[in-house]
Amino acid sequence: MLLAFLHLAARRGEIFRLTWSDVDFGNNRLRLWTRKRQVGSFEYDWLPMTEELRKSLMQWWEHRPIKDSEYVFLCLDNTAFCQEQHGKPFEYRQHFMNRLCDKAGVKRFGFHAIRHLSASILFKLGYELGVIQMILRHKSPGTTERYLRSIGLERVRAALEDLSQEKGKVVELEPKKRGRPESVSKE
Repeated sequence: MLLAFLHLAARRGEIFRLTWSDVDFGNNRLRLWTRKRQVGSFEYDWLPMTEELRKSLMQWWEHRPIKDSEYVFLCLDNTAFCQEQHGKPFEYRQHFMNRLCDKAGVKRFGFHAIRHLSASILFKLGYELGVIQMILRHKSPGTTERYLRSIGLERVRAALEDLSQEKGKVVELEPKKRGRPESVSKE
């Protein structure tokens, strides 16, 4: 599931709603459904699958513990907290990311941070804003720019550091003497 978040830069609901009919192994693509549009109705976009994600989903398809579910990702926890959700698609995974972060010894973050991570990796690899916008499925490039703004500040810092390393040197000037001009004699 985490690989799908990272490789698709997907929203939480898009992954939680993913069904096997949305996975097109033959054409190597996935359909993600979203409500993040002006009207609020469901719309979908097809995204290509990376080879790594395709292999992982294919393996999950072959070895999934509940064969008759239409959903790709199901709640399989056997904890008391999850008993009534067992075998059903996820609605919330409040504690899941916290447990993973604690186990990894990193600062806690949520699913949406993975979406930002995907965008920042693509940006740092040099992909254009338009490509990142298509992957994030933003209708407006301004939304994508907001995602990347914090990364942009670090690029600005790097650019300024590069500028300071250029051959041009700052020459220190002697300060002008202030005060009354000396009188000139007429001799």
